[in-house]
Amino acid sequence: MRKYIFILVFFCCGCVHSELQSRAEQKAEHYVRNKLGNPNYFKSVSFSELQKRRYTTSLDSSLNYAGLDTRDHEKIKSYVDSENSQRPDLAVKNEKDVYNIEHDKLAYYLLIYSFRIDSAGVKKFMKYRIEMDTACNVLMARDITSSNVKEQ
Repeated sequence: MRKYIFILVFFCCGCVHSELQSRAEQKAEHYVRNKLGNPNYFKSVSFSELQKRRYTTSLDSSLNYAGLDTRDHEKIKSYVDSENSQRPDLAVKNEKDVYNIEHDKLAYYLLIYSFRIDSAGVKKFMKYRIEMDTACNVLMARDITSSNVKEQ
């Protein structure tokens, strides 16, 4: 009996999208559809996995050079205090960056969205790289259909 319950739970968990992934897909489709003027024969093809990323700041470069991890907030604060005493012109920017790092304000999500549309009687396959904030609002959408840039 346990074996069947395990199989059922495994099957159910494997088929369910995460709520965040589903919401991001819906928002991306709605945004792109509106951006292109609700074209004829608009059909979603695929979505990549939602990837959580973080914007880098100039403080990140300094921390990397000093060999500090951005998750160790106490060492970051002592490093920033030291840097601020040496470079008072960077104090305001550094304090803002520390606050943003500590409170996870630099996080965003990345999604690659592929779809087909009808453009003047010709069916086209298109890809968009979409950046979203943590509430799944679209920050930037860029057409990468014919781009040589790696889809990171």
